[in-house]
Amino acid sequence: MEAFIHSNEPPSAGPRNERLTGFLIEALPAATFVIDPDGRVAALNLKAETLLGRDGAAVVGKPAHEILDGGFEGPAATAENGMIAAVLERKAAERSGRMSVRCGDGSFTPVEYQCVPFPTRRGLGAILTCRDLTRRMERERDLRRLASIAQESPIAIVELNEAGNMIYANPAMLCLIERFGFTSEARPAVLPANIERRIAECLQREAEMGEIAVGVGGNYFEWKLVPVAGEKLVRGYGIDLTARKRVEIELTHARAEAEVASRAKSDFLANVGHEIRTPVFSIQGMAQLLADSPLNDEQIEFARIIQSCAESLMVVMEKILDIAALGAGEVKVETAPLDVRALMNEITDWFLRRAEEKGLQLTLTISDRIPARIRCDGKRLGQVLHHLIGNAIKFTERGAVAIEVDRDAIAPRLAIQDGETQVDHGNAFNLFFTVRDSGVGVPREKRETIFERFAQADGSSTRRFGGTGLGLAIAKELVELMGGTIGVESEPGAGSNFWFRLPVDAGDE
Repeated sequence: MEAFIHSNEPPSAGPRNERLTGFLIEALPAATFVIDPDGRVAALNLKAETLLGRDGAAVVGKPAHEILDGGFEGPAATAENGMIAAVLERKAAERSGRMSVRCGDGSFTPVEYQCVPFPTRRGLGAILTCRDLTRRMERERDLRRLASIAQESPIAIVELNEAGNMIYANPAMLCLIERFGFTSEARPAVLPANIERRIAECLQREAEMGEIAVGVGGNYFEWKLVPVAGEKLVRGYGIDLTARKRVEIELTHARAEAEVASRAKSDFLANVGHEIRTPVFSIQGMAQLLADSPLNDEQIEFARIIQSCAESLMVVMEKILDIAALGAGEVKVETAPLDVRALMNEITDWFLRRAEEKGLQLTLTISDRIPARIRCDGKRLGQVLHHLIGNAIKFTERGAVAIEVDRDAIAPRLAIQDGETQVDHGNAFNLFFTVRDSGVGVPREKRETIFERFAQADGSSTRRFGGTGLGLAIAKELVELMGGTIGVESEPGAGSNFWFRLPVDAGDE
């Protein structure tokens, strides 16, 4: 452009000059407008048409200030079209700056302009070049926004060079420095120890290092070190974990105290249980001796009541000790080979006398599909059955109590062998127990709570049917401890059907 302006060829040479002018403005890398001496647009290139979003034919001949219709920044904004007018009148003026131009859709586009004199056949005109600043301003906004994030962040942010010297700290970090001060090595006390070694390792690995714990002044922080790409710098992010750490410490202390209290409670109950058993055994023995001595019928009945109450007291004590052991986590499941038929016959025989005393029929049915031996915790299984069968007999005044044992399959497991997924049916299956009675039944609204501690079907405070309301709760916790499920189906006056399912493995035949 400068070669053309200062050429020896006069500007009034005619069409050849106009064509040359057109070629030159098209070759320029920016949107370019040629302004005639009257301040009107004489020509514009394709980039200018694109910038305005208008056809060039609709722009040529229009006053430049109407076409641009933008706000000039700086001294050029002191008067309408002042910058272009000053150039045309050969007055000193700012020939570059920023402004906004009106586009065809009514929007405004920020541009960086430069306006220089340009001779035409009719006199001195001007050439106005504009560069679209939209993307540049967006990048600037992004940079400002990113910069403000660090400044406004509640997280401590710091940049350190490879020597461990701090070259940047956001306000949150400065507050921590002011609060906790520096170490004897002139490093912020809140930074991780051996920060130089950690920085060297982070830069060498070119990977972030996280979860670096720091404790200072009763406060706790977790730091993450991240290498800055292309720089010998490491950026550190410190998160204040004081509140969470204090809660964790309090929970740890509370858990320890609870464990101590639980052990103390278990020891206390065990000691109390031992102390109670001794006199109760004596009461039972003396009641038996009294019942065997020459007495009238009324006295014999009194002796039997004493015996019954002593037995009930022992049952209550055993249940309290069991629930205490479960609550303390002292009950463990230990699987071993078990003859389930022998166990069921032993348990049934134990309850036969109680059933006969109440005139109840007690039956046991075991499916032929159950193997002769299984692997299971026989002790815990026996406890569950004792509680369920005892509960059924206690709440049944007439009729029968039926015990059934069957099995059902466990869903096959997927196993990977030699890189291929195969179905592993294994030896596992479910033992399914049912204890059905013709007793009082359980109301629908009580089914969800019947397995809770100290709950009974009648819900009375007088404990019409006796007991502590702990038997079913113990049975449920034991079943779940062994990985099984338990439930009840019942209606008032129609009896109850208690069931539970246990996963077991087939033992050696």
